[in-house]
Amino acid sequence: MPNFLKSPDDTFINQTNLLLHQGKFEQALTLLLPYKNHKLSQAIMTLLGIAYAGCNQPKEAAYHLCLAQQLKDSPQRHSCAELEPYLGSYNLYPSIFEVYHEALLNHPKDELLYVGYASVLQQTKQSAKAVLYIKKCLAFSKNQARLLNILATILFEAGKYPQTLKLYSILEKHNENNVTILANLASYHNAVNDTEQALLYYRKAIMLQPNWPALRVNYSICLLKAEYYYQGWVEHEWRLDTPNHSTLPKETLLPTLTDTMDITGKKILITQEEGLGDTLMYLRYVPELIKRGAIVELWIAETMKGLCERLKGKPKVKVGGEEPPPFDWHCPFISLPRALSADPRKDKFKPYLTADRKKVIYWKNKLPQTKQLKVGLVWGGSPHPGEIHAMMTDNKRSIDLSKLIPLLRSVENTTFVSLQMGHYADQIHNLPNDISIFNPMDEVQDMDDTAAILMNLDIIISVDTSVIHLAGGLGCPAILLDRFDNCWRWISGEEYSPWYPKIRIVRQTRPRVWSDVVKKATSILQEMARKHKAT
Repeated sequence: MPNFLKSPDDTFINQTNLLLHQGKFEQALTLLLPYKNHKLSQAIMTLLGIAYAGCNQPKEAAYHLCLAQQLKDSPQRHSCAELEPYLGSYNLYPSIFEVYHEALLNHPKDELLYVGYASVLQQTKQSAKAVLYIKKCLAFSKNQARLLNILATILFEAGKYPQTLKLYSILEKHNENNVTILANLASYHNAVNDTEQALLYYRKAIMLQPNWPALRVNYSICLLKAEYYYQGWVEHEWRLDTPNHSTLPKETLLPTLTDTMDITGKKILITQEEGLGDTLMYLRYVPELIKRGAIVELWIAETMKGLCERLKGKPKVKVGGEEPPPFDWHCPFISLPRALSADPRKDKFKPYLTADRKKVIYWKNKLPQTKQLKVGLVWGGSPHPGEIHAMMTDNKRSIDLSKLIPLLRSVENTTFVSLQMGHYADQIHNLPNDISIFNPMDEVQDMDDTAAILMNLDIIISVDTSVIHLAGGLGCPAILLDRFDNCWRWISGEEYSPWYPKIRIVRQTRPRVWSDVVKKATSILQEMARKHKAT
């Protein structure tokens, strides 16, 4: 055997890892096969397992991943959990399930296997099956508290709140200084909109583990939900210590500005950080920096280019690239409200986004030529397969289009226009023949096109996605179909949010149940259609 096969170096591992992330499983497997008997390398065994799984060879995948597991020191999770970031990105979940089945056949009492499998089941909306596997594990495991906490989390994400609280109460009684349990209790109370109780639990947890970034970020979100904005913005900066956030130096992060601070001539680079919705929401603050004399450049996704160039004050716009332009300070979009000490209850709202006039005219001619009420419709978000948090959020906020059939059938004098992007758009093809939705989205190139379409509609109905932020920023009337455990910006217990006064919120009254939301939205739309017909 050639010497280089005995000790695969970092370059080789990085190369095969990249191929796997790109979904080139067969190509990666070809490179890895010469190392099949190299059983002392955990990294190689893991990569082989992923490659075999991607090539639909579950037995080989399970064998190598379980071998990799044996090579770990003090493992916190099973090597099979490494499958999801790779295969999940390509929606190859059936292959992931098959690998877990094979692994469990050979290791029927491996607790980490059960936990990993339950996690994937939960993320793919199979919570009942996930509960079953955790209960199977409880029957033989000595880690009862840990497994009960996982079980409570699964029930919580499935909206089984009474069962969740019962389990958490038992866990708290016997583990009163367990940070994870306290944090989960805080999340529970935040979800049921008992923010003051949630804050108490967060503070208890923070006293025990003050430097846990994820805990501090969740605490900040609860502060924002309780409308403690100034404290919440500052606390929310902890997100910069979590993965996948700004890599620019903290030393040059834009400070909190005072009324007397002179920023004239300062070059401020504003960077996109998370989803498009956050960027759209915080674009409102860019003109204020320009008004105060700053030279502002926005580093954004290409789809946002036109919208950003038309902002008041005409900021510079940078699209793509790895190297930032020169700056004195940088600021992620989500840090802008902290830098400007924002409070939507005190700040007077006015639309801050504008559509391209030529595109508005173009789309006016492309849309159905009718005097009926024109209603834009979005029923799904971006699930980002393979990203656990994004998938869990999308499971709660998105609606299957079939559940909107009562609305689509019951409202007369109305033309529905799809604004749906991504795989959810395919659900249009499954509608009954008596229901039609005009779908212009194949021709939509960017947010500018979407904005122009919105300006030609009478109202937009959407779940919590970037489109609802776009509508809000443009000042378009909209109805938000909101989940029970609402995002902090859609003020709990209220029908309107100060962030977007023209958006009416219709919220679930029971977790994960959309029927009451659809019924109320139908009633609102029927009244609008009647008034529209009378004019």
